[in-house]
Amino acid sequence: MRLGSALTRLDVTRGDVVAIVSPNCPEFAISFFAVSSIGAVNTTINCTYTADEIAQQLRNSGASAVITHPLLLPTVKEACQKYDGIRHIITNGPNNEGLITIQELLKDDGSAFPQNVQIDPKEDIVVLPYSSGTTGLPKGVMLTHHNMVSNMQQIMHPFYSIIKPGSSQEVLLGVLPFFHIYGMVVCMGLSLYVGAKMITLPTFEPNLYVGIIKKYQTTILHTVPPIINFLIQSDTVAPDLLNSVHTMVCGAAPLGPALVKEFTNKFGERMNFQEGYGMTEASPVTHMTPAKAYKPGSTGVVVPNTSAKIVDISTGETVGPGIEGELCIKGPQVMKGYYRNEKATKETIDEDGWLHTGDIAKMDEDENVYIVDRLKELIKVKGLQVAPAELEDLLRKHPNVMDVAVIGLPDERAGEVPRAYVVLTPGSEVTEDAIADYVAKEVAPHKRLVGGVCFTDKIPKSATGKILRRELKAEALKHI
Repeated sequence: MRLGSALTRLDVTRGDVVAIVSPNCPEFAISFFAVSSIGAVNTTINCTYTADEIAQQLRNSGASAVITHPLLLPTVKEACQKYDGIRHIITNGPNNEGLITIQELLKDDGSAFPQNVQIDPKEDIVVLPYSSGTTGLPKGVMLTHHNMVSNMQQIMHPFYSIIKPGSSQEVLLGVLPFFHIYGMVVCMGLSLYVGAKMITLPTFEPNLYVGIIKKYQTTILHTVPPIINFLIQSDTVAPDLLNSVHTMVCGAAPLGPALVKEFTNKFGERMNFQEGYGMTEASPVTHMTPAKAYKPGSTGVVVPNTSAKIVDISTGETVGPGIEGELCIKGPQVMKGYYRNEKATKETIDEDGWLHTGDIAKMDEDENVYIVDRLKELIKVKGLQVAPAELEDLLRKHPNVMDVAVIGLPDERAGEVPRAYVVLTPGSEVTEDAIADYVAKEVAPHKRLVGGVCFTDKIPKSATGKILRRELKAEALKHI
């Protein structure tokens, strides 16, 4: 209430957009819910973004204020110079710029908190995270109060969750970034809902991660495949490290049965293992494996009040068990739409309200879903989205690049990594490394061309000019 009151005094009101550019910390949650409480809208921004990337989201979302960390202040200030809509920059801690701090705002007496905030839960947006959807550049995902609360209620159903509000205190590790929908809802949101103890880590640092688990005796670990792989492979991780952990939850990217087997070989089978599936456009969870009924290779069954179907890619007709097709979702957690982008919304949510995920899946007789492939062009690097179109747009600005296509290649540690296929302008003598360095200077670390740069004479395209990424990927996989 005090921070909400202070923001109101700064003329942040219902419908205004406030950007949070911050690593995980307690103040992230305080800021997020303070903004929500006065009817304003959060837009969460990846704190590893460059100034240009931050400015793009500020501009697209129409943000009028930014909450950030002193360590990120130089980048945020540079971003704000590229977008003139920011009225306030608020920092989480002392700074040499004379800017407002969260700590100062928290001294507010709360008297300015709006007493009659008119929030329509099903219509008003609570957060505007950015996603590339099934294709194209990142778009603002309009998630309402109803979307977010519904999804937390769905996840907490006893069939899926072994956590009960008000029971003995659980200890969770907040290492998955809160700016990402998984960390935001499943970690930050649910930990507060159930009254758990959350230890926040600003980034994944192996020794700190291991030390925190030991010190605080973590009981539930929310992970992604690269963290699972670290726990298996690292010599610093002894099997007894996870003795206090009763539940492992993995999401953001598919977890193969082989990795699960390696995990249980090292740590035993006493832990409850759960895997889930979701996307930003679904707040995010649509599927989870039931509590104590994990089925390796499956992302589980639909969460309550959610419908799912598999449709033929060509005809759109629903297919039966065991047949592959596109996974479609309908439920209260499905987004309101893409911000100021009706065309993209209609391409993703059909007239009957089905969200087309862009993932190829199959369903067994018990309605367990198995993700088989990705129809969408999105690249997932450590659970974070990379839009090929965004990197292609950047590469086309290089004076020696005539044409380009970017694909994702499988990677044991990151899940996927981007690779660029480049057609050079005639007579160019630029090297592959120089092209990769050009990209690295302009984008966040997870968007860098870790998969390499390959020069080619021609980019395969359809008759309508669409890049045939699947052909490039199929050819690349032959040589891996």
